[in-house]
Amino acid sequence: MASYGASSSSAAAENPWTPPYCSVVAVDTSAFCYRVCSICERTLSDTASNCPVCSRRIPNAGSKHVYRLLVSVGTVDRVMVVVCFDRVARVLMGCSADDWTDFLGAHPSAREKVGELLQGEMLRMTLSRSRKGNAEHLRVASVVPLRAGFRPVIDRLRRLYGVEAGAPSSGHRGC
Repeated sequence: MASYGASSSSAAAENPWTPPYCSVVAVDTSAFCYRVCSICERTLSDTASNCPVCSRRIPNAGSKHVYRLLVSVGTVDRVMVVVCFDRVARVLMGCSADDWTDFLGAHPSAREKVGELLQGEMLRMTLSRSRKGNAEHLRVASVVPLRAGFRPVIDRLRRLYGVEAGAPSSGHRGC
């Protein structure tokens, strides 16, 4: 098992770490996602409507939202903040970041419920350092919910708000 202490050996940076289990302590609900180019997935600023690179070749390339979810997890011997990017966050959330922003636009109070719904969930996570080695938090490379009755956040929120899956939203988006 690789150690993620103060030393920065190349072996620790390359080897993922899988604690026996993690428990969700808290979720940062202030910003779940960010916008990227739908073609190259470069990060876009809040004011940019198109990717400056792709819009030269493809007019109206468009954008999409992807997850960046900060989660405090407790392991056997420590509590730490980890980051779940799009592929891993979809396991917990149960939908794409675009679907989440649509749902959040129709139900703004759902933002705070995410932390409540995930708090205490037992998970098996594989944690790794960023490829560039300059990230503040460890990345979650994979996640497996350990509770047999685990339901993704969106399923539980749809039930709570009485919304059918695939029902149209208000059209207002907010991450």
